[in-house]
Amino acid sequence: MRTTFAIARRELYAYFVSPLAYVVIGFFLAVTGLFFDLFVRSYSQYTLQAGMNPYMAEQLNLHDALIRPLYSNFHVILLFIVPLVSMRLLAEEKKQGTAELLLTAPVKTSELVLGKFLGALSFLIVIMLLTVQYPLFLWISGSAPPLGSFLSAFGGACLLAGAFLSVGLFMSSLTENQIVAAVTCFVLLLVLWVIGFAGQMAGGKVETLFKAISLTENTEEFSKGVVDTKNVVFFLSFIAFNLFLTQRAVESRRWR
Repeated sequence: MRTTFAIARRELYAYFVSPLAYVVIGFFLAVTGLFFDLFVRSYSQYTLQAGMNPYMAEQLNLHDALIRPLYSNFHVILLFIVPLVSMRLLAEEKKQGTAELLLTAPVKTSELVLGKFLGALSFLIVIMLLTVQYPLFLWISGSAPPLGSFLSAFGGACLLAGAFLSVGLFMSSLTENQIVAAVTCFVLLLVLWVIGFAGQMAGGKVETLFKAISLTENTEEFSKGVVDTKNVVFFLSFIAFNLFLTQRAVESRRWR
């Protein structure tokens, strides 16, 4: 694991010396900040209306009105930024010719793939940790959302980011062109994102199957503040499967 962590640290460092990282961070904070401001304004209006409507006051809660839609929008933003974060992971190594050096070095393919994944995932988690300022603002202002539901929503976002990233890493292992890696990753993630909606239109067993493999459906419970073991196992299996495919793609270069 020492080699894996060394590769992960190298990848994390590489992000923070790249201008792209600060563009991604700035974009993420700007968009999430805008959504947070809009949801706070909406929640304030609901609160005023609830003051005159006892039934509405009973139904109103901070998690459903603010935290849940906020993190649902986080998921959509991740759909756009993960391809940018993951596109260089292995494609750049190929283009610069350093992939051959890595393959001939005393480093296991599994250590290389896992190290790349953990380094990029650490970068995404750092970005998402910056958004903790939003619930902190609520806690300071006296409108504290339940800590458990917030942690569930945040943990679900981390698992989704890991799932997205595993797809991006696999796409990056198939090409030396970073743009191709980013575009194919985005298209594949988009298909996995909407497959649940397509299942609803198909109905029957197709709907059940599509919902079972839909990233959106498996994230929904986390957004509600519920941690279901079934959803955790799904994401961990999804990540492991894509890392396995990446490992096989990298190993295929040794055989050429």
